[in-house]
Amino acid sequence: MLPLIVKFIIGLIMAITSFLIVKKLTKNNEKISLYTVIIILILTLPTVILYQTKYNAFILLITYVLSIILYRRYFKINIVTSIILCSCEILILTLSDLFISSINLTIFSYEEIRNVWYISIVNNLIIGLLSIGISSIKFLSNRINYLCKKIDNKTGYKIAIFATISILIIAILFYNITTIFKLDLYYSITIIALVGLFILYYFYISEKANYEKLNDEYNILFDYVQNFENWIDDEQMYRHELKNNLSIIRSMTNNKKIIEKIDEMIKFSIIIDDKDIEDLKNIPKGGLKGLLYYKVALAKNKKVKMVVEVSPKVETILKKLPNKKNRDICIILGIYLDNALEAAEESKEKTISLEIYEANKKINFTISNTYKNIIPLKTMRKKGFSTKGKSHGKGLYYADKMVNKVKWIEISQIFLNNYFIQKICVK
Repeated sequence: MLPLIVKFIIGLIMAITSFLIVKKLTKNNEKISLYTVIIILILTLPTVILYQTKYNAFILLITYVLSIILYRRYFKINIVTSIILCSCEILILTLSDLFISSINLTIFSYEEIRNVWYISIVNNLIIGLLSIGISSIKFLSNRINYLCKKIDNKTGYKIAIFATISILIIAILFYNITTIFKLDLYYSITIIALVGLFILYYFYISEKANYEKLNDEYNILFDYVQNFENWIDDEQMYRHELKNNLSIIRSMTNNKKIIEKIDEMIKFSIIIDDKDIEDLKNIPKGGLKGLLYYKVALAKNKKVKMVVEVSPKVETILKKLPNKKNRDICIILGIYLDNALEAAEESKEKTISLEIYEANKKINFTISNTYKNIIPLKTMRKKGFSTKGKSHGKGLYYADKMVNKVKWIEISQIFLNNYFIQKICVK
């Protein structure tokens, strides 16, 4: 009878831990209900039925599958999100288990840890508490939560497949070390492999979360330039009115990137004259015109001479672009213009030009700017690189990621005759 009770207690500890981890990662604030109790009891069953002295990988795999099914329904999430969350939960539990077990093995034997009931219960309780503590780390839970909310289906399925493979590897590695379970070289190598897998998974999740976050920020900024475009065309370009509108938008967000951009907009006077409007007359409304109005104004404020030439032939083609393509072009062009303005501002000549023209039924955006120092193109594209400090440097990296995801944009960059030339070709 005692072994059955011990199995139930261990299973209950792990089930409650699992539930609380996923609850924290989803930031779910629902109160505990009868349904919650039923789910926890169901997750206890694999341990009660299959737990034995020798480690059983089937407990991990069965619990993993059960968790995916039950949490999908309980937390009202899709199957991909459930797989990602349950994989994170298993990885956190595994990391905690490895850490606590490594300490315990210096005090107890493997048989004592698995067979002496009070040692086994206390061991699992400590693992559970440590796991909950890890899942409570804000930067970890925030990234996972943000990714799950923003990720698209295509990327989500890739992460889900990667996560599932990771769990299978964990099950195999755990089985291998528990066949000997003693602190030797093989055990150490296996632990390093498991920790490495956890780190790899974390950085993979972080990378995807960062991309989705940047995507969200640039989409918000795109919405802003569309409004900016309308204000100009409706002759509502009074500086105090615009600043009031920007201040209202600023008060409605906690996003540091957006606040920083709005502060930059508020800081400078918006100067759009008749010549600027005439230069951009061949750009149809839809976001691109607003973006260029803003960049022209920004260049003037930075004392950078900016020349824009737009071929009349591009208007018809631009009008036919789907909204998604138009948005992507605006974001990528905006990033490259920011890069050009930053370089031109630091140069002696302070000059930048933008040519928009049609060639072979393709639209070309050619940006030429003066610069102070030549920076290797590979260095320029690295994540986090910027001459402006730590808070910048993600733009070009993000643009490259966007370009790699689509088939209809080509990018080329070259240093030529004291100019840095960036060309965006839209097929």
